[in-house]
Amino acid sequence: MVEHQSQWLGTVLLEPKITHWMFASLALLATAAVLGMLFFTSYTRKAHINGWLVPQQGLVRVFAPQAGVITQVHVKEGMEVKKGIPLLAVSTEMQSEAFGGTRKEIVDRLTKRRNSMAEERITQEQFFSQQAADLVRRIAALEDEQKHLTKEIDLQQTQLKLNEQIEERMRALRTRDIVTEPRREEAERERIQQAARLQGLERTQATLRREHLLMKASLREIPLRRLTQLAEIDRNVAALEQELAEAEARREIVIMAPQDGTVTGLQIERGGGVQPSVPLMNIVPSGATLQAQLFSPSRAIGFLREGQRVLLRYEAFPYQKFGFHEGVVISVSRSAVSPAEMTQQLAGLSALYGANEPVYRITVDLKQQTLVAYGNPMPLQPGMKLEADVLLESRRLVEWMLEPLFSISGKWTG
Repeated sequence: MVEHQSQWLGTVLLEPKITHWMFASLALLATAAVLGMLFFTSYTRKAHINGWLVPQQGLVRVFAPQAGVITQVHVKEGMEVKKGIPLLAVSTEMQSEAFGGTRKEIVDRLTKRRNSMAEERITQEQFFSQQAADLVRRIAALEDEQKHLTKEIDLQQTQLKLNEQIEERMRALRTRDIVTEPRREEAERERIQQAARLQGLERTQATLRREHLLMKASLREIPLRRLTQLAEIDRNVAALEQELAEAEARREIVIMAPQDGTVTGLQIERGGGVQPSVPLMNIVPSGATLQAQLFSPSRAIGFLREGQRVLLRYEAFPYQKFGFHEGVVISVSRSAVSPAEMTQQLAGLSALYGANEPVYRITVDLKQQTLVAYGNPMPLQPGMKLEADVLLESRRLVEWMLEPLFSISGKWTG
């Protein structure tokens, strides 16, 4: 009976409500959107690393060779300098109760010795000049005396010949008894006296000749003795000059600019102390362009390659206001810097990675050397810290989801 009644009323049809159609449509749209996003949206994997800006030609750090106190500062931040000009002076003076500044006392004593040697040199020059002049005068007087003596000898020789002739006549007259014997003996004595006088004059002449030769030899020796004596003094003065220079260097050190460039990172002031391990300032070489130098731990180095794009965020210019800045990887080191080899700055950067592990150096070429801040171009400065995102690889989301399968099959066949 019931069956006949149902057939008489017809088949029961449950018609869905419009809300059901709406939910179904939304589900289909959501599924399509998700599938579209998976297949058509890509995601770029990034390596987040840190670093700072450095000049392409390198940053020259200026250190003091030893500890001391700054007495003079000749430069200021941003100043252009030329190689060899003085940057600053550092005093290394030590004090004692007896002498006060001991190194100053050493310098003063060496200076007095040097001045004394210089005065001695002048005295020696005057002495040799005076000695030479005296010898010249004595030689001239001796030569005059020799001339007079020669004339006297000539006269004496004439006188001796006359006495010899007289003696001969007296001898002849005595043989004829014209003169007495005493008269002949007197003539002989006269001849002997004149001969003795001539011999005395000749001896005097020989003595004068010897003196003349000795004076001439002494006059010739004076230039040589002068050169020898002055050379000895000059050697002593040079040795004192060297000691004085070394003492001055120990007392005050003048630090020169190692090359042309711009002074940056000036960390000194007059009267401040310095240590050999602490840089005093940096010098950016003239015409240098800046590069980003990044340091990556070993876990992030595997996919870094030359030519990859880099997005840079400078610590001094928050990216929320000034945005990202582009660069390109131009080199990736193949050897790591071990913790034992790290500088203090690099060790601090490595600590950001949470482990004391080796790091690799990555060099990035900057697209721009300036950035725009509030409408004005601002030059980038060496040493600026930065964070960098290296864009490693870009894939569709579905590829990232199925990456474990790709690792097994080795390829994507979709």
